[in-house]
Amino acid sequence: MSGQQESVADAAPTILVIDEQLLLSSALAHGLRGQGLDAHSLCITDLAGVLSAALAHRPGLVLLDLDLRCAPDGRPINGVDLVAPLHAQGWTVLVITSAESLDRIADALAQGAVNWIGKGATFAGLVHAAVEIMQGRGQLVPADCAAQI
Repeated sequence: MSGQQESVADAAPTILVIDEQLLLSSALAHGLRGQGLDAHSLCITDLAGVLSAALAHRPGLVLLDLDLRCAPDGRPINGVDLVAPLHAQGWTVLVITSAESLDRIADALAQGAVNWIGKGATFAGLVHAAVEIMQGRGQLVPADCAAQI
C-alpha cells in the first residue's frame, strides 16, 4: 500500500487460535503462517476479552479449544460459550479439543461450529484441517453432524 496502514476491512481473513495452552496455540499459528495464512494466537483471560480481541481482525477462521483456562473469578471458561458470539461476528469456528464429552462437541456444533478435530491429531493434520476449512471444504452439513458424534 502507499504508506497507509491496511484497514481491517481490506486485510485477508484471519485465523485465530484460541487455546489455554500457549505453546500449542503459538506453534499452530506459526505453522499456519508458514502456509501463507494470517494466523494469530489469542491468550484467554475471559470471554469478553476474547470477543473484543477478535473484533480487531477481519473474520476468518477460529480454531477453538472447548476447555479453556479459568476466568479471574476462578470459574472455568467453556469454549462452547464462545461459538455463537464468534459466529455472530462473522467467524467460522473449527473446534479443536481433547474433550471427552461428545455432548459438548455436539453443543458446539449446534451453536454454529462447522466441524471438530481431536487434539490427538498430528500437527500436519491440524494445519490441513484449518487450510481445508479456509478453502471452503471440510465443513459438516447439519445432517452430517449427528453422524460425526
